[in-house]
Amino acid sequence: MMEKQSGRGFTLIELLVVIAIIAILAAILFPVFARARENARKTNCASNVKQILLGIHQYAQDYDEVLPYASQWGSPLQPWHYYLQPYLKNSGILKCPSYTAATQGYGWNYQNFGYYSSGTGAFSNNPGRALAAVPVPAETILIADNPDAGMYGAGGIFAYGPTQMNPSGAAANPGNAPARHSDGGNYGFVDGHVKWLAAQAAASQDRLWTVAED
Repeated sequence: MMEKQSGRGFTLIELLVVIAIIAILAAILFPVFARARENARKTNCASNVKQILLGIHQYAQDYDEVLPYASQWGSPLQPWHYYLQPYLKNSGILKCPSYTAATQGYGWNYQNFGYYSSGTGAFSNNPGRALAAVPVPAETILIADNPDAGMYGAGGIFAYGPTQMNPSGAAANPGNAPARHSDGGNYGFVDGHVKWLAAQAAASQDRLWTVAED
């Protein structure tokens, strides 16, 4: 009578080879999936910035081509994004998908459109800069990924150029330019277009943050 032979099992070496192959594939594919997810968040963020810019320009159309108000510390007035609420309709677009630590992830150009007196170097209530007063709107940042999403008094949330001090008095810091998306950030310009800039490029081009004064 013939004995039934049992099926051949995997040897330890074969199992180790399979595990090694799976580990190699995971090491290759996981970063690819992570980059794909971040690219999706980057695109979503750029869409948010574009919608905010559209809201800003709609506001300006209703207020004689003047940008929203920005207030100083202790002012009873509302921060800039408050004035955009009727135009944005969805407050969720104020939150960057890659910065879940804060409810609002975008900042107003602090030096020239915030309460830093439009680049004069003094803190004062800023009634809002007229669009016509920006000589090169396509090369002037209006809003950007905010480095810390901090809110200072009634002035709201701001973004800082590489040579600007923040309201707490901290020294100018090239690291002000955030790098949330593939070592860079999304920037909304006065003319309404959105552009991704590498953190180093944003930090080294102060002209993008400033408006020449007459």
